[in-house]
Amino acid sequence: MNILKRKIWLVAALMMLATSCGTVEEYVLLNDLDVDTYYKMQPMQELHIKRGDRLRIVVTHKLPMLAEMFNNKINSVEGGESLTEYFVNEGGYINFPLLDTVKVEGLTCSEAEQLLTKKIADAGLAYGATVSVKITNFKVTVIGEGATGIYEFDDRATIFDLIAKANIAQGGSGGFGGAGGGIGIRRDKILIMREVNGVLNSDYVSLLTKDILFSPYYYLQQNDVIYVWPSQTTIRSSNRIVDFWLSRLSIVTTAVSVVTLVVALFSKKSN
Repeated sequence: MNILKRKIWLVAALMMLATSCGTVEEYVLLNDLDVDTYYKMQPMQELHIKRGDRLRIVVTHKLPMLAEMFNNKINSVEGGESLTEYFVNEGGYINFPLLDTVKVEGLTCSEAEQLLTKKIADAGLAYGATVSVKITNFKVTVIGEGATGIYEFDDRATIFDLIAKANIAQGGSGGFGGAGGGIGIRRDKILIMREVNGVLNSDYVSLLTKDILFSPYYYLQQNDVIYVWPSQTTIRSSNRIVDFWLSRLSIVTTAVSVVTLVVALFSKKSN
């Protein structure tokens, strides 16, 4: 009888352990990536200027006096001077010195540089000038489970750059892609919302497979909004009393089922 009891408890313990453990496919990022295979990556996309963006535009010329006509400077709070940032209005225009309004919405920074260089030359203001344009408000917003906040970048970034930044911001334990807090999220269902030419585009992406590397949402764009879904475990744990009793009921039900099965098998054998 003691041997029979030991077998019953061993089987029950193994059953409970199997039902409580997750799988590689549920937690490990890029788990289907073959390290022995070469993948052709999509080219890094240039950011396109959008309404509401702020641009830092710097004009340089071999005669500094000509460049100063365009480089408006303001006194900063910390002291000293900084360059004026140009706001892209609802029509997609900026007000640029001596050129009045210039439409830049939809252009990349390099295209905007070429456009402004041409307009300055065509107006006979500073032939041979060089223009530099940079978007200064590149930020993305994360809402939902773990690492909620606004994250800023100096330049173009991927979704994995965001994961790393979010983990650092949370001390390495609360990010939506890493350990700790990351366990409570759906890594296979992350919603990315993006405004393109006044139209909201959105799609779900998974961090678990290599498909994310070839998604148009792999490279982030300014003002992207990322919603992180909670896992089923997190949803259940939102009501801890119910979750407590459900977990106990599940264990008891599993144990009773296993004991009943084992007893029935041994009863048949003894008969």
